Amino acid sequence: MNYLEIAQYMAFAVFQTIAVIHLLVWIRAHREITHLLFALTAAAAGINAIAETFMYRAESIDVMSSELRWYVAASGCWAIASVCFITSYASVGKIGKCVATVIVVAFMAAMVVNLFSPASFLYTEITGLRTITLPWGERIWLAIGKSNPWRLVFELAMLAILGLVACGCYGFWLRKERGRAIIFGSTVVVFMLCFGTHAFFVDTGRLDSPYLSTYGFLALVGLTGYDLAGEVMRSSALSSKLAQKESDLRKAVADERNRIAGELHDSVTQTLFSTAAIADAIPEVWRRSPDDAMRGLQDLRALTKGALAEMRALLLELHPASLLEKDLGVLLQQLASAATGRSRVPIELETEGAMVMPDDVQIAFYRAAQEGINNALKHADANNIRLCLKRSEVQATLTVCDDGCGLEDSREFSGMGLQLMRERIATIGGRLDVQSEATAGTTITVIWNKG
Repeated sequence: MNYLEIAQYMAFAVFQTIAVIHLLVWIRAHREITHLLFALTAAAAGINAIAETFMYRAESIDVMSSELRWYVAASGCWAIASVCFITSYASVGKIGKCVATVIVVAFMAAMVVNLFSPASFLYTEITGLRTITLPWGERIWLAIGKSNPWRLVFELAMLAILGLVACGCYGFWLRKERGRAIIFGSTVVVFMLCFGTHAFFVDTGRLDSPYLSTYGFLALVGLTGYDLAGEVMRSSALSSKLAQKESDLRKAVADERNRIAGELHDSVTQTLFSTAAIADAIPEVWRRSPDDAMRGLQDLRALTKGALAEMRALLLELHPASLLEKDLGVLLQQLASAATGRSRVPIELETEGAMVMPDDVQIAFYRAAQEGINNALKHADANNIRLCLKRSEVQATLTVCDDGCGLEDSREFSGMGLQLMRERIATIGGRLDVQSEATAGTTITVIWNKG
């Protein structure tokens, strides 16, 4: 039974299967040129295995000359595809690409010589055939002849490929991909020993054996294919995460728009409705009681200022970049004025010191003040709210204090609003403290240390 022939065809099937898989991966993601080059390399290796099989069955010099030319042509295509794949996979840089170009040109020149040579690129003349009987009784035939001087070009190109691989492995090592460097380097060395050194001993008659390059390359293809498959899986997982983040972002944008629309309805719209009602009533009230009319005008003034402050605050929500264009003290004053205009609850603001705060810290402090004021107005039924912002060269502290009903049990300390506030402060490396007692109000303190 021709076990070697069966093994060669099985290797061909494996190579073509791998080639088709990576070709499909490349079709799905055109930017991954490495998968296309790997597919071409695997396909060329399979064709080389078939050409090698036909060469083993050449029982005459004429047939051997023909089959040997086809075998060398397949090997040349295989070598060119391998160089291109190594260049892309290992990211060898500009110098490596120049070396790869020289190698490819050398192989192409060798293929041209092979095309016009009667005895292939390897020999100037085939003088006979060598019969090798394998341990299980199968026989194969190899050529005997005068070595072609051009063969030296092939040997030098093989050495250059080893240098290219070494350059790529060094790059992997520098990028902290040491496992990839070891696996890729060792498998390529094994393949080159089979493709170059072992083949040399077989061609010179020092070793009676079939060529092992096909099986050496199987190891390279298997491990490299496994690594590329891992990259595909990681890319797929990353794409899924990005898609999830995009979905979350769209939902957050929609929720924010709904929130702003609700605030427009609950605050500005109601304030403007009250303003319009007072403005309509003032002429009639003025005729009956000028003092009451003056109080109405004062209310009208307060409502108008509150609506203006609320609109400014909402504009900040619509344009978050504006939160970084002004000092935090100015932003807190606008926030306090808007809340007072909406709720008629006085909010006292005290600022002390100055510090150029990082963007994320300033936004986190503003959001914490916003959440603290909203909680005091909506849940604590506060009559007075106090904001205190203290900044030094090394520390910033924000305090939001109210005289409302306070938090009655521990579950309220872990509510959604406070939990989100804690997470936001944690992302900037800050600390959030909440102190509250029933009927004694609540104090929220945010502390951030510079550096």
